Amino acid sequence: MSIAVNEIFGPVFQGEGPSAGQHCMFVRLANCNLECSWCDTPYTWAYTPTKIGKHNSAEDRGGKPYDKDVEIRSMEAEQVIMQLKELYDIFKYPTIVVISGGEPLMQGGSLIPLVRDLDRIGCSVHIETAGTLMPPATLNRYISQYVVSPKLAHSGNTLTKRRKLNTLKWFATHDGAWFKFVMKSVDDFDEIDEIVAECAIPHQRVMVMPEGTTQEAIKCGALVIEPGALSRRYGLSMRQHVTLHGDKRRF
Repeated sequence: MSIAVNEIFGPVFQGEGPSAGQHCMFVRLANCNLECSWCDTPYTWAYTPTKIGKHNSAEDRGGKPYDKDVEIRSMEAEQVIMQLKELYDIFKYPTIVVISGGEPLMQGGSLIPLVRDLDRIGCSVHIETAGTLMPPATLNRYISQYVVSPKLAHSGNTLTKRRKLNTLKWFATHDGAWFKFVMKSVDDFDEIDEIVAECAIPHQRVMVMPEGTTQEAIKCGALVIEPGALSRRYGLSMRQHVTLHGDKRRF
């Protein structure tokens, strides 16, 4: 089964979440079922005038959507494996492979051959998801870690679109799932606390992260939300790749 791939890159350090600082490769997939106004990868989904119009970059781009013929490649699992190997010898030195997006679980069934082969090689497969879609049972068998990032009201997505409680509750019971919430202000704690309580998410597997694409914005945001995170026993995630490389693509 073919996979709609946006880009493959690495080796890099994971910049966010519970595995921040770890050596990894990235397989970023195309397409998303959400349209977050501040998304840092709009080139994975903003392929129509309507979709780019929902993103903060619309004015700077003159309303021009991204070209899906440029941004999307249809690849088989074997092709993905070989491109990873060209960048880094995953056969000799297995590492973490992060499957991101977009929303990877839109292609959950198509990912099964890829994650199965990565598991056979000895790579640890991590999936980054918004937590609106359930992973197929066969796919789940090969995933070492999920980083679930439920979107809050400031994302611009409607409540019914961004919050799927049954799916979030399933992830909350999964030992390999961590939750990462992007915050724009301390007011976001009210919504986060509501989700954590309703879905019975263990506090030790919750992280908050300031929204921002510059080192200064992230630092300032982190200082604002730090006291609230500490009082709730939530973890704090920075954006290490932005500290190292700025708002560059493929880091």
